[in-house]
Amino acid sequence: MAVSSKSLYVMLNLFLVYISWGSSYIGYKFTLEVLGPFSAGGARMVIAGLLLMLGLCLTGRWRRLPSHADLVHSLWMSFFMVTMATGFLAKGQTSVVSSTAAVITGSVPITMLVAGWLFAGEPRPSRLQWTGLAIGSCGLLLLASSQQAGGVQQSSPEGMLWVFSATLGWVAGTLITRRFPHATRLSTVQSCALMLLVGGLECLALAFLTGEQNLVHWEHLSLRVILAFAWMCTGGSIIAFYCYLWLLENTAIATAISYEYVVPVIGVFLGWQLGGEIITPGMLLACGLTVGSVCFIIRRRDVS
Repeated sequence: MAVSSKSLYVMLNLFLVYISWGSSYIGYKFTLEVLGPFSAGGARMVIAGLLLMLGLCLTGRWRRLPSHADLVHSLWMSFFMVTMATGFLAKGQTSVVSSTAAVITGSVPITMLVAGWLFAGEPRPSRLQWTGLAIGSCGLLLLASSQQAGGVQQSSPEGMLWVFSATLGWVAGTLITRRFPHATRLSTVQSCALMLLVGGLECLALAFLTGEQNLVHWEHLSLRVILAFAWMCTGGSIIAFYCYLWLLENTAIATAISYEYVVPVIGVFLGWQLGGEIITPGMLLACGLTVGSVCFIIRRRDVS
């Protein structure tokens, strides 16, 4: 059966989201050697927003200023989807091992599908989707236990609370976007640029208020930190956020959030390749389960 052009575009956007956000774990691991969590998250988002705006202006695709309503909408949407989802996650990763963070963030599809069904008018999850959610959850739990068995340090309760709060911000922002779409003349990419810039400024404000200027260690600056930060500004911010917003507008929530099961797996492999982390047979099995679960989660008519 022939695959439609929309299906191909959906798969392309999913692939870009998988790769871009899957590399965020290792990106933050290196970047936090130099900057504090809110400083790192805010700087990457401000730079990404400005670069995206500049590109739109140079290509003539942004000729009107955002309206007051656009600015207000971006102000609170960026708090959920940038400040909380990115800044809180970075804050949590300063005292949470990657396996624990993966388990917590991996719960987003379950929370999103159930909350979307109960509060946002989304359809009831199908049996196949419940099956995929169950398989993915088992895979993430196995992933966590495999890493903990390898002697990884324990996570602090405070750090786990920060990571969990980040997932709540992402779920809230996503469901509000779906339930109450904002009427605007801005395109998806323009709205994305505005949200990244505003969210980045919010993160930098939090960094200043929490005294993160004392956490800057320029003596740790290296080529890998520069490359990691540069990729987080482009791939982890511009590409990933734009693709995700497009998926929210054009596919079901189950499809858009399927990245949550693939991202931890990619993070584990990049940690092994670039961060010197150890991969066990149990972790390989967990990766297979989590990736396979996506086939059940995204099995819907709009991507067939």
